[in-house]
Amino acid sequence: MALPMAFASNRDAGLAPAGPLQVELSTRLAASKEKAAFAPMGIALVDLTGIGENAESSGATGVPCAANANFENQVAVGSLSKISIMFAAYALRERVTLACAAVGSTATDVDDMVRKVKAGWTPEVPQKIKKAPHDFPDLQRIFDFAPSSPWTPKFHGWTRSWEQLAPLHETPAATIEPLPFLDRLRLAIRFSDNNASGSCARDISFQYQNGSLGAAGFDDNQHNGFLWEGGDFGFAPHDPIMGAPPWDTHRGATWVRANARGVASYLTLLWANSLVSSSASREMRDILIDRAGIGFGTYMGNATKRTTRTWSKIGILTGSVSEGLIVETSTPSGTVIRYVAVGLSAVRSETLQALAKIFYETISSQH
Repeated sequence: MALPMAFASNRDAGLAPAGPLQVELSTRLAASKEKAAFAPMGIALVDLTGIGENAESSGATGVPCAANANFENQVAVGSLSKISIMFAAYALRERVTLACAAVGSTATDVDDMVRKVKAGWTPEVPQKIKKAPHDFPDLQRIFDFAPSSPWTPKFHGWTRSWEQLAPLHETPAATIEPLPFLDRLRLAIRFSDNNASGSCARDISFQYQNGSLGAAGFDDNQHNGFLWEGGDFGFAPHDPIMGAPPWDTHRGATWVRANARGVASYLTLLWANSLVSSSASREMRDILIDRAGIGFGTYMGNATKRTTRTWSKIGILTGSVSEGLIVETSTPSGTVIRYVAVGLSAVRSETLQALAKIFYETISSQH
C-alpha cells in the first residue's frame, strides 16, 4: 500500500534584502553607538504591516526585507532552535493525517494503523538524513487517534492551563516525560524548558525533525535559510543525538543553529499563515505569543515603544543571546505596524535592546 510521502515542501518566504528598507536599516546601524557590537551578529528585519492577521495566500510574500552582511551565516542560537521542534510537530501532524486516511479501513484498529504507517514510511523517514540515529517518530506518544477510519490524529494534551504549566518548568525529566505531548511542547516553547524540549524532540525523532525542516527549505539559502536542532538539551544524555548537521564536520560544530534568513523566513511564513498550513500557523502563533507573567519574555519586544503584542523566542548561550520575534506596535502618529525582528549572537542583551529601537525607528520611517 502506497502512502503519501512523509515529508512535504513549504512555501518560500522569498526574502530579498533590498530597497528603501535596506537603505534605512543600513544607515541606522552604521550610525549607532552599538555598530561594533552589531557587526558580528546576524540581523534581519521584515515589514509585515501589509499582511493582515487572517491573510490566506499561496504566492510569494513580497514583503520588504532588510538585513546585515551576516544574513546567511549560520551561528549557534541556543534555545531559539526549539522553534524547529514545534515546526516538525505540526508538519508531522499534517502528513500523519494524510497517511492515516490512506490506510483507511485496511487497518483493524489503531495499533494496526500505526504499524501500517510505519511500514509505509520506512525506510523514507529513518534514512532521510545520512546521519545516525536512524530513528522514527513515536506516533502514539504524540497523537491521540480516532478509533476508526480515517483515524484522524490530534496531539495528546492541552490538559493544563498556562498557569498550571508554570510550576512544571525546570522539574526533572521523570516528571516531564509522562506529560501529554502538547503540554510538553508548550513548556518547550513558551517556558523554554529543556527537558520538555528534549522529550518532544525524541518523540518526533531527529530524522523527522530535521528532515521536515530540510524538505521545507530550511537547509538552503536559496530557499528559506537554515534551521537545525540536533540535540535533546540533556533530557537523555546517555542516548545518541544527531548533533551537528551533516554539512558541518568541524570538531565542536553546534547542534543548535540557524541563520537570520532562516529565523526571519520562519516568522514571516508563520504570520502569513503559510508555515505548514493555515491552521498550524495559527496554533503555533498561539503557543509563541508572549503572555504577561508566563514563561520567558522578550528583550526586543520590551524595548520597543508602544508594543501591543509580540510572538517571540529567545536563545541564550554562554557569551551570546539571540532572539527572533514578531512585533506589533504603532508609529508616533498612531499607524499600526507589524514586523519580524531577528538578532542573533549578541554578546549582551543591551545590544538586542538597542537593535530593537533601531528596528522600530526603521519600520516607522516607512509608514
